[in-house]
Amino acid sequence: MTLEPSKIKMYLTDLLLPNRCPGCGKLLIWDKLMCDACRSKLIPAQVCPVCGKKPCTDHSSLRFDRALCLYEYSGKCKEAIYSLKYNGGINFAIYCGKKLGEILKEQGISREADAVCCVPMSRRKRRRRGYNHAQILARFVAKELDKPFYKDLLLHSDTLTEHHRLSAAQRRENAQKSFSPGKNKIDLKSKTIILCDDIYTTGSTMNACADQLKQMGAKKVIAVSIATTMPENDN
Repeated sequence: MTLEPSKIKMYLTDLLLPNRCPGCGKLLIWDKLMCDACRSKLIPAQVCPVCGKKPCTDHSSLRFDRALCLYEYSGKCKEAIYSLKYNGGINFAIYCGKKLGEILKEQGISREADAVCCVPMSRRKRRRRGYNHAQILARFVAKELDKPFYKDLLLHSDTLTEHHRLSAAQRRENAQKSFSPGKNKIDLKSKTIILCDDIYTTGSTMNACADQLKQMGAKKVIAVSIATTMPENDN
């Protein structure tokens, strides 16, 4: 049996850094991304395909054209995203990138998509964490769809305000000031862009990024995320 290069890399990495489940930390065989027990506890997001929420938000305020969210942000999903953000556990990004890509193909969205990008991270936060987890997710979505990944299409303004500390209204205001076109001067005229992030909370970040992409010429923006928060967690 001949292994593809990505599988060989996973095997060699496992020799140095044991492969662990992002949901529980259990040791896994080298080519597995998540244990069966944790995967079975992921709750599919039954939400509106336009706004990505249940109940719906005001569609007239949206700058993206539709939303795709895999799971509810709770339980094992929440733990796996924490591992992705803070412990370098990219297994969950690989797993969800494949899942999101499969659904985008099933829904026919991949046929109209031209490229994939991600919500940018501030330089300050990236220095602290060492990587942008949304970028890792976006790369695997792009790979699954066989589409180009546009790195640094957007920039984060390094706002000093931590987004998670703000109310929904404050997030909207903060997000509008936080994003600008990046140095990667790609012509987006009439293009459909898939915009990736890990968690979709109030939608203010996705909306602000989609607004910038539209101002840069994009025809459509599809907002995709690993998880969406439920109403009790959106404030």
